[in-house]
Amino acid sequence: MPAERVKILSTGGMLDAARRTTGGTVLVATEIGMLHQLRQASPSVDFQPVNAQASCRYMKMITPEKLLRCLRERRDEVLVDPETAAAARTAVQRMIEIGQPGGAE
Repeated sequence: MPAERVKILSTGGMLDAARRTTGGTVLVATEIGMLHQLRQASPSVDFQPVNAQASCRYMKMITPEKLLRCLRERRDEVLVDPETAAAARTAVQRMIEIGQPGGAE
């Protein structure tokens, strides 16, 4: 497959690309929960998962209600050591950079 047809994007980048695409069928290699958002962003495009089993149970555990409870009641807070937090921060920063206009797409 030609490199210009392969995109490595953040969640926001995937949604932006979905809105711009004119392709008939797009293969998506990410967590299948993302397909619903992509299909809403561009209903005329046929978004197909590369792996229909790619479901992350941990992502499904986070809901708006649980997040709100955590913030209001300071319950279920996850604390990590500084070294792990620094490594996670680096990974998140890279994802943000990929999703920025002019970043690696």
